[in-house]
Amino acid sequence: MKADYLLLCVAVCLVSCRDNGAGTSASKPATQVNVTYPSLGNINQETVLTAVTAYQGKSAVSAPVASFVVSAHVKPGVKVKAGDILYRLESKEQHALGHGNHYIYVKSACNGIVLDVNAQSGSYVTEGEVLCTVVDARSMVFEIDVPYEQRQYVKEGSHCVIELPDGTRLSAMVKFPLATMDVASQSEKVVAVAKAPLLPEGMSAKAIFTSRSATRAVAILPKSAVQSDETMTEFWIMRLADDSIAAKVMVVVGNSTRDSIEILSPALSTEEKVINEGSYGLPDKAKVVVIQ
Repeated sequence: MKADYLLLCVAVCLVSCRDNGAGTSASKPATQVNVTYPSLGNINQETVLTAVTAYQGKSAVSAPVASFVVSAHVKPGVKVKAGDILYRLESKEQHALGHGNHYIYVKSACNGIVLDVNAQSGSYVTEGEVLCTVVDARSMVFEIDVPYEQRQYVKEGSHCVIELPDGTRLSAMVKFPLATMDVASQSEKVVAVAKAPLLPEGMSAKAIFTSRSATRAVAILPKSAVQSDETMTEFWIMRLADDSIAAKVMVVVGNSTRDSIEILSPALSTEEKVINEGSYGLPDKAKVVVIQ
């Protein structure tokens, strides 16, 4: 009897151990994911900077002697030619004598547009005082403030779009930097030229630069399919190695929008199955089941 009882106990223990072993070795359930497929193309990245209108060709018209302004023939925005009479002056000596017929005529030295008018009829001006400013309309430029960290977008010969306050867009080309740096903002001024109508000096505008990460078409994925480390220096995706295994693939990313991002390398085909949702925290070679 004792021998039979011992044999029964041993059999129960073996069955119990076998059941426990089977429970601990059972595989974890596969993670449910959905997948997406890359598209091919490029994402243009826009950099918007501040620009201000300025005239490089200016001619200050000054009073040759201390005098009274008998008449002013200028108004802001009026076009003038070289030799046009801008002011008729009377020296203070002639004015004191009251002769009234010995006038000094101040003429424009160049073709241009009157920008500022500082003296009007009846006013008194001192010798050398600026009466008005004549600018060459062809010398208008846009001075763009370029932060130092964004200088790679603004190079000599590069193109941009100037957007005026009323929404008008002008095609412009970068010419040269002014070699001056704003200490507070750490930005430099760069000159761009555009074919534009007559604009007031000092008007603010937007300079829009468009850049591409690659000249060839690259893979574009939803941002939700790309993961990164905390420092945003390493990026990866999880693709399906077969129908049930997720493989981690390190990638190099390019330009992005709010929803999409370029994958510069490795090259991905449009047939590639990339996990779009459910991949967060998945280890390499994890088991998955595609639900969509």
